[in-house]
Amino acid sequence: MVSLKEVLGPLWSAAKHVFAKPYTYKYPYERVPSALQENYRYDPKAGIAYPGSKGRHLLRLEKCTGCSLCDIACQNIAEAITMVYAYDAVLEMPEHVYSELGKRGSPATRAVDLLIEGFNRYLTDEYRGGFSHPVTPVLATLKNVTKTDAGYVIRLNSDAVWANGLDLLVTNYLEDSFRVMISEGYQVRIAKDESPDRVTYELAKDGLTVFLRLEKRAMNIPVNKKSYFPMVDYGRCVFCGFCVDACPFYALEMTPDFELSSTSRVGMVYNPIALSGPKISTNPPSINPIDAVMGWLRRKTS
Repeated sequence: MVSLKEVLGPLWSAAKHVFAKPYTYKYPYERVPSALQENYRYDPKAGIAYPGSKGRHLLRLEKCTGCSLCDIACQNIAEAITMVYAYDAVLEMPEHVYSELGKRGSPATRAVDLLIEGFNRYLTDEYRGGFSHPVTPVLATLKNVTKTDAGYVIRLNSDAVWANGLDLLVTNYLEDSFRVMISEGYQVRIAKDESPDRVTYELAKDGLTVFLRLEKRAMNIPVNKKSYFPMVDYGRCVFCGFCVDACPFYALEMTPDFELSSTSRVGMVYNPIALSGPKISTNPPSINPIDAVMGWLRRKTS
């Protein structure tokens, strides 16, 4: 026969927990207080790894020599690191061609619109390419215009276009635009090849010619004259820290910044400038207002 104590005992135990302070932290509405806030880093001379969080990388541009050892260490593990150069895209055209820009039906207008569309495609579209790395978004505009004796020079990008080489830059951003131009009767050819630093394309139709110059941007880092830096795809990174261990120049660390969510694959790719910048938290937005309010109340009363 079951005694009254055996019946009421579990009920009393459960009732006490109703008023007890919960142990669960509801992330992202509440912060976890015990999270380690030190950077994971490695001293190659002493051969000592200092404990710390293994979140988003911190790249010290002034110390990076472009040796690619971080990329090599990541191979066959996650292949999340790609070594890249900074490029600029510049349009050159005579005055009579520049005067055609903005006119409906003008071949010059169409060519420039297709180039801008190629660079801006990844700002809005989800990356569609298999298992390879997505590219970093680029904003191309016609705002930066300079008049010269030969005509007009327009720099399409303000931030650098990052790619492993000129051929990959064209493949990633401009291949589709060039294909459309050729199908519409444009003559697309290389006017001047100064690889690996520079290449100039000639885009011509109906007597109107636009020149597109793709050239390396010097980052002016004394220890890295090639301006060759790592870019990390956090859609593939496993946060093992081997890249930090492989760097002999104290250029790479890992920070406590683990809030790297994005609604697209391209948002998971951090170029060298993003890696060298301050923490950028991209925690998921609150979709439950009740949890958000409860989290705020618990922070105030804790």
